[in-house]
Amino acid sequence: MNGSVLIFIHLGSRKAYASPATYSPHEGWVVQQGRNARMWLEDEGLDARYLVLDRDTKFSAHFRESWKPDARCLRTPPRAPTANAYAESFIGTLKHECLNHFVCFSPQQLDRIVSLWLAHYNSVRPHQGKGIGNNVLDADFRPQAEGEVRCKRQLGGIIAHYYREAA
Repeated sequence: MNGSVLIFIHLGSRKAYASPATYSPHEGWVVQQGRNARMWLEDEGLDARYLVLDRDTKFSAHFRESWKPDARCLRTPPRAPTANAYAESFIGTLKHECLNHFVCFSPQQLDRIVSLWLAHYNSVRPHQGKGIGNNVLDADFRPQAEGEVRCKRQLGGIIAHYYREAA
């Protein structure tokens, strides 16, 4: 069985949120993940004016209504995967950079892998795009001339970033 994770991306900030994994993504689960995503947006101080959805039946009228009046739900045209290019690109990146290197045996294992990768993605991975300029999303760019350079590796080295240890 394959586990499923629902991803939400805030396009203005490029920050992403992932739901807990499940083996059975049904309408009620999707509605709850929408609530969780709205709480995440609030915690991050982000607003959502639009929510772009594909035509999966799990994105029911109840799910779309739950986003009102905060966000307007826009559905992509039928059989048009490029209509939501940011989501498709993000999912491809998550698979290519992380998930393709693992075989997950439980939803908890998938949750752990995705949460570690998302923490890396949202805080230390450089991002390209308009207004981002190959910088990390949450960074302290103050120069640090002292301290030894260290490498932090996670997920068996799949995730790695360098930092300067405080002197």
